[in-house]
Amino acid sequence: MADKSNRAPRRRPVDVLFGEEVQLKPTASEPDSKQATPGYMVEPPRPVTTVRPPPPEFPSDWHVAAPPELVTTVEAPVVAVAPADADPIVPPPQPVMFEPVVQETIAEAVTFTVPPDSERRAPKVEPAPLYVAPPPAAPLPAPAPVSLYGQTELVELSQFVDQLYQNVADETSDSASLNAECLANLNAARVAIEKGEYSKAEASAEWVKARLLRARASRAAAAMPKTRLLYGGLILAALVGIVLFVIPFGFRFVPLIEPLLSGIGAGMLGGAAMALYQLSRHISRREYDAALNSKYALSPLFGALIGAVMYLLSLLGILAAPNALGLTFEPFALMYLFAFLGGIFNDVLIGGLRSFGTRQKI
Repeated sequence: MADKSNRAPRRRPVDVLFGEEVQLKPTASEPDSKQATPGYMVEPPRPVTTVRPPPPEFPSDWHVAAPPELVTTVEAPVVAVAPADADPIVPPPQPVMFEPVVQETIAEAVTFTVPPDSERRAPKVEPAPLYVAPPPAAPLPAPAPVSLYGQTELVELSQFVDQLYQNVADETSDSASLNAECLANLNAARVAIEKGEYSKAEASAEWVKARLLRARASRAAAAMPKTRLLYGGLILAALVGIVLFVIPFGFRFVPLIEPLLSGIGAGMLGGAAMALYQLSRHISRREYDAALNSKYALSPLFGALIGAVMYLLSLLGILAAPNALGLTFEPFALMYLFAFLGGIFNDVLIGGLRSFGTRQKI
């Protein structure tokens, strides 16, 4: 085995780069450390490569010291060189590009013909954006109604209803229908007070008060002398109508006058009968108004006028023509019936004529 001391030390990469000498530790047999130990080789330092800046481009920069620049070593890319005998690769030729030819649109002549449904184009309808409704807000609590009735008003309302009970009992004893009507409204007022509906109770009580006042006025008007005179006049008009209707059958006059008198009598009888019925009904229900006396008094006259008009329409053949019922002894029987009905409903016919005249003026 070789002596370990005779082996040469390995060279370090640092020694190759920087060229430094490798010194060994002196041994006891070699006091001079500067002498090289046999078996070792020391290489001299290699020259350092310096980089100089490029020469100046302008004459004025000869004396200008350029600042040192950092030099970066970049390895050149490896380019594969094709052999000389190989054919060069030629790129494919570019296709010839032609600009598109824009054809001018032909303006069509304006005609009034409608194209068929197959040629019509439906208009492009863009969908409307979706509307997202906001969430409903929570309903606010309804404010409690403020009662306008205090304790004093409630006491007065109760006393007013109690007093009306007493007035109804005293003033409606002669009319069962009026008594029942007033008591029904007073009971409704009492129930409304118990439920707290004071405005409804007050309205019902005021209605009963107004109805009692109208009953008092009706009773006072019915007791007046002119009302009795009106009664007598209507009864007399009814008797006159009966006489005018019957006379042509007992006494012979001019043939054209006889049916006219019978038509006037039938109309007058119908008008008087309707006036007597309405007058009696209003007095019994305690709803009689003295302002309607003129209407009642003129009702027989309007009935007579309608009877005469019916006779003229019968002669013209427009309404109730003679011999319409086929009665040989009385050819104007249907005309008499229409005259009597016209006298009964004279207020309806006259009201219709008035409304028609008003619309024509407007």
